[in-house]
Amino acid sequence: MSSTESRSTSMLRRLLDETLDPGYEEAAGRRVAAGGTAAPESGWTRRLVLALCLLLIGALSTVVISQVRSSAPQREELREALIADVAAQRSAGDLLQQRLVEIRDEATRVREQLLAATSQGQGALDELDRAEKGAGLTAVRGPGLVVTLTDAPPPENGGDNLGRILDRDIQSVVNEFWAAGAEAVAIDGQRLGPTTSIRSAGQAILVDFRPVTNPYLIEAIGPAGMFDQLLESSAVRTLASYASSFGLGLDVVPADQLDLLPGTRAAVTEAEPVGLRRVSGRGDHR
Repeated sequence: MSSTESRSTSMLRRLLDETLDPGYEEAAGRRVAAGGTAAPESGWTRRLVLALCLLLIGALSTVVISQVRSSAPQREELREALIADVAAQRSAGDLLQQRLVEIRDEATRVREQLLAATSQGQGALDELDRAEKGAGLTAVRGPGLVVTLTDAPPPENGGDNLGRILDRDIQSVVNEFWAAGAEAVAIDGQRLGPTTSIRSAGQAILVDFRPVTNPYLIEAIGPAGMFDQLLESSAVRTLASYASSFGLGLDVVPADQLDLLPGTRAAVTEAEPVGLRRVSGRGDHR
């Protein structure tokens, strides 16, 4: 055996036989010579500190759990109070909206009586009537379609509901209605106009900043061919694939007669009306 192998073997044997470093061994010998009680006292001190820490953690955990359990009924009461307050505010808003419709109808009757007295006033009345119909400010009635979108049931494992209706799903159906020739569209009874917005706020869907809830009812008055065109549209095909994959509800039903309420009048602050320019002859009309 070579000298290198002999040194390696002796070093390995030394590591196995002498598990304690010589420096630690000398320090332990000095403590024993000084009195022999330092190491045991240090060990008992560490155990006592550890026990106290565990007791403190247990006491704090007990206090936290007790507070959580005691505050659960209060949170439930607060939640129920908030739900009741939201329902009351929504009912008050519906009453104000109904009152606004009544006042608007009364103002319309008075305006028609005054303008119908002269031929010039009658012309202005006809022009105003056409503008209000285009803006969705008058009640309408006629045949059409009713599309109902329904959220899928929540998953049993508590994960994300991939079958929940999103604002863009409603937007796509509304856009397909307009493309198919719809003359009036409403979502959950709210009439859509030129400036109507359909957007989401968290998990809520807002139509003109008013929440709509599941199931989502989209009504449209339009020509007879609107049904076939809607069924062949990409939006309905996409929703149908979502229905088969994620379980959301999609129902399209023709209606012989729909009654849609007037929409809300948009507040115009920046736009100003301009007169139409009359151009005679041929040429660039820009």
